[in-house]
Amino acid sequence: MNGKIIRTVDIAVTFRGSILLIKRTKAPFMDKLVLPGGHVEAGENLLSAAARELEEEVGLRIDPSSLRKLTTLDAPDRDPRPGRRVSVVFIAELSSADEAHLCRAGSDAASLHWRRLSSLSEHEIGFDHFEAIRLLL
Repeated sequence: MNGKIIRTVDIAVTFRGSILLIKRTKAPFMDKLVLPGGHVEAGENLLSAAARELEEEVGLRIDPSSLRKLTTLDAPDRDPRPGRRVSVVFIAELSSADEAHLCRAGSDAASLHWRRLSSLSEHEIGFDHFEAIRLLL
């Protein structure tokens, strides 16, 4: 692993005890459920990156200021790809069923899954995203 740090964001979108997860379409962790998210682009702050990734991956437009930080995932071996990825995880709490039904799969998402937080197990979740989910249980 080289010393390059790659900034990423992930977003825990929740609604009434459920969380929105995507099924990955590519390695690593292909076909595993993960939080929507991705890389922070040059000149972009973390909140803007999180809002952009939500729109790209699940079609959800959200005001970046409504997001709040949940945790940082920064274990050196958390992602098998080259470089060290450090992810800031935000939470987006939806307030209406209308918002929840607007979500649709896009970019890296094969499909979307609303799951009860209490129904999830670590083995079905990719990366170290269960560490963030555990904070919501």
